Amino acid sequence: MAEQSKKPAAATASPPTSLASEVFLQEHFEDSGLKKNYPFILIAVVLHLILFIITFPEIKYQIQAPKNNRKVMMVRRYTPPPPPQQQRKKIERKLIKKVPLPDPTPEEPEPIIEPEPEPDPPPIDPDVEILIGEPEPPPATGPLMPGIGGVTDPELIPETKVEPEFPELARRARIQGKVILQVVVRRDGTVGDIQVFKEPAANLGFSEAAINAVSQWRYHPARQNGKPVDVFITVVVNFTIE
Repeated sequence: MAEQSKKPAAATASPPTSLASEVFLQEHFEDSGLKKNYPFILIAVVLHLILFIITFPEIKYQIQAPKNNRKVMMVRRYTPPPPPQQQRKKIERKLIKKVPLPDPTPEEPEPIIEPEPEPDPPPIDPDVEILIGEPEPPPATGPLMPGIGGVTDPELIPETKVEPEFPELARRARIQGKVILQVVVRRDGTVGDIQVFKEPAANLGFSEAAINAVSQWRYHPARQNGKPVDVFITVVVNFTIE
């Protein structure tokens, strides 16, 4: 009964180690009647262990997955550069001036034209008076100045002299003085253009009163070489408060 109880326990035991396996095999062999073959079995086990130890690195090497040692190389596609554009060469055309060749034939000389002789002056009439000296100046178109170029002064006709009226505004303001005028005496003795050079005060009626009076005056005209002419004269009109 004791032997029968040991056999099931050995069947359910955990796998033996190398030393425990020897003991297990020895007991098993002794119980099974294989004691005679024990040395051979032990040698076989040792040899298997040695072979396993020797071949273990090769098995480990075979189990490990091979590493991927491939090197990945990036290859760029070569794009050739565009062909260089051929520059058109500018062809410069040189302008060649055509030089006219001289005519070998001599030119005919131009005919010499002799001037026509001037006709003889007509004979001088002995009755015609010839004046030698400076010619008389042409008559002036505008008024002249007395005393220049032989121009005489015009003479005022006393009975035509009209006295000016004293302006009322100037009288109230108690302002007096004189008005200076430039007057044109025509060749017929009448008074033409009148310009005011000076007056005692503006906008008080002095210039209007003076022009109104002088425009009525009459003169003996000025003369130049005995002919009546227009002249400029200066007229002074006095305004005095009595």
